[in-house]
This record gives sequence, structure tokens and C-alpha cells, in this order.
Amino acid sequence: MLTILVALIFLSLLVMVHEVGHFLAGRFVGIHPEEFSIGMGPKLLGFSRKGTRFSVRALPIGGYVKFLGEDEKSDDERAFSNASVWKRMAVIVAGPTMNILLAVVLLAAFYMGYGVYEEVPEILEVVENSPAERAGLLPGDSIIKVDDISVEGMEAREAVETIRNAIRQKGSNELKIVVRRNGKDINIKVVPEYNEESDSYVIGIVFGRIRRYGLIQATGMAFNSVGKLTLMMVDALRGLIFKGQGLNEVMGPVGIVSEIGKAVEAGMQQLLLLAVMISLNLGIINLIPFPALDGGRIALLLVEGVRGKPLEPEKEGFIHFIGFVVLILLMVLVTYHDITR
Repeated sequence: MLTILVALIFLSLLVMVHEVGHFLAGRFVGIHPEEFSIGMGPKLLGFSRKGTRFSVRALPIGGYVKFLGEDEKSDDERAFSNASVWKRMAVIVAGPTMNILLAVVLLAAFYMGYGVYEEVPEILEVVENSPAERAGLLPGDSIIKVDDISVEGMEAREAVETIRNAIRQKGSNELKIVVRRNGKDINIKVVPEYNEESDSYVIGIVFGRIRRYGLIQATGMAFNSVGKLTLMMVDALRGLIFKGQGLNEVMGPVGIVSEIGKAVEAGMQQLLLLAVMISLNLGIINLIPFPALDGGRIALLLVEGVRGKPLEPEKEGFIHFIGFVVLILLMVLVTYHDITR
């Protein structure tokens, strides 16, 4: 139950960011939001400000924004239906855009707080009760030489592989290592031990370092990473829709809740990365030109722009209804697959 509650709150926050995008864009372009709701179902509490009702509802499953004249005709110039095509499009695009920007913000926070692992000939961790610990090796030591082989000047990965090979080939014989610690070179002797799990000789060290970044560099890296992830997701969606590739990997609510539960157990680092992926997925999937999604509404607005007049409300409503039914059927199928899996 705790996992389900955390998952609902987690997903609700991501959905709320999406709705905040619609809300802020509506305010900016002059379309009046009648209600902004956190959660669904019966209203627990609420207040009004600048003509907008703000409410908190009983079920923590996302939220919504209701604009004046969104589902009916209105004579008010602030109504959604009376706004120009570009203003309505800006309001709709703002939701997915906020999800994508949230992914950038979370990823930048990750780069600043947790950093990025780099494989270098430096000791990141020393295993307890290992030959390395008994020999006096410490986290932060940079290995510059093993026996008569100097790794200074080598490319980082090549240096690490050279050290690993030297340890494996030494077997249970004594190995001479030179490390640089606080600017001083220190000679250390260590005897590798056989490890059954890896079927090789080891000394009990983890190579690498964690590099953390400042705000500007982390933000630039986050935009770059989100751009690459977006291209990967779009390519995966293309393969899924047109070729059925990756169908068994698609997750519904049950699968997502399960993954969130695993991330909660693994810690904040994994939860943050999962939030990046889910928020980015929400943004990209909502832009698919399918009825009932934001992308479908954008497509109809483009048609309206070309025709010079909107579709009849009944026809547009029917198109979105059909899309909604298809999405519900897909959700049921995916949820069944989640449960059986």
C-alpha cells in the first residue's frame, strides 16, 4: 500500500507539472482558466483567486485545468473557443513542453547532486576485508604504475584495462603498485585473491570517480542528454507503432507502479532518474497526433488553420471520443500484460 501511495503521488506530481503548463500558457495568452484542480474525485477543499477556482480533490491521480469555453460555446472573449488558433495551440503545447523541461531540470539536478561516473585509473571504493584494504590502498588513490608498467599518459579506459589485466595475470603472486596520494607517489605491495564469482584474481577495488558539475554545465549536459533520449524514444515509438517492435516492453499503470516501488527501495538516485524518464515519456507521448491526446488536438488545430474554420464541435468531439475509447482499450490490454508479467 505504501508503494502504491508513493507511486500515485509521484505520478500525480508529474501530471500536475503538465497541467501547470496548460494553466500558465492560458493565463499568458489571455484564455481564462475556470478551475485548476489537484487530484480527481470529490472536492476536499478549495478557494478562488482572480476568477479561477483552485481545488484539492480526494483521489491523488493527477489533476486538470478547465478553461472557459473549452467544451461549449461562449460569448466571452477570454473563452478558449474564441481564441486564435496559435493561442489555443500554445496552451496545448505548453503541457508536454513542461514535462520535457521538467526532465531537463531533474537531470541537471542529478548531474549537480549525484554526478556522473567516469572510468579512470583512480580508486573509487575499497572492498572491506580485501587484499587492497589490508595493503593500505584508499579511495582517491590514483594508480600510476603496476609492477614495471606505467599507465601515466594512457587513455583512461586503456589504463584501467591494463591494471586489471596485470592483476589477473599476477595470480596469487605479489604485485607492486605505485599510487599517487595527495601529490605524493607511494609504493604498495598487494597479493591478489581468487574470486569465484568473477572467476579471476582480484584485489578488491572499484575503479572510477564521480564527477559533479556546476549549474551552467549541468544544465547544458541535461539539455543534450534529453535531446538524445528524445530521439531514441521517438525512434522506439516509430518502431512500436509501425513494426510492433518492443511491444512486450510496454508498461501500463501496474508496471509503472512496480518500477516506482523498485526505485523507492533503491534510493533517491534511482527515483530521480526514473522521474526523468517518465516525465519525458509523458511529454513525448502526449505530442503523438492521436485523438484524445494533446498531439491530436494540435493536429485538428492545424487542419483548422489550413481550412480557415474549425471543425463542427460534434465531429471534433466524436473524433476525440473514438480516440479515448481506443486508448482505454490499449490501457486495459497493457494492464493485463503487466499483471500476467
